[in-house]
Amino acid sequence: MSADLMSRLSAHNMRGADHLPGWCSVCGRPHPERHHVVARSLGGSSGPMVHLCGRGNALFDADGRLLHHGAAERHRLHLWWADGEDADIAPDVRGWQSAFWAYLITDFQINTWDALRLPGWRPFP
Repeated sequence: MSADLMSRLSAHNMRGADHLPGWCSVCGRPHPERHHVVARSLGGSSGPMVHLCGRGNALFDADGRLLHHGAAERHRLHLWWADGEDADIAPDVRGWQSAFWAYLITDFQINTWDALRLPGWRPFP
């Protein structure tokens, strides 16, 4: 992915709001970890954060269930601030709010640009 494209994606998601409900934003499990939507290495230190289950890069729990923090770290959980802007790169996602976080979970690691083109994006519950 080009630096210009990544900068555009990062800049778009940096406009998003924190989503810290006290449980995993994807599945609702308790005791979530804060996750920077835009990686700190890409300038996201002061950007929006979301609550996700799991710690660090762990991908599955002891029961084999996907941990969403690890999925995000391993580029299997992708996030998009659905605010109607940047329509030329936005994924196809429908929501009931004027601006909300949407997510896509993939079965394998994929870069964000390719993930934006895939079907199945959903708003946080």
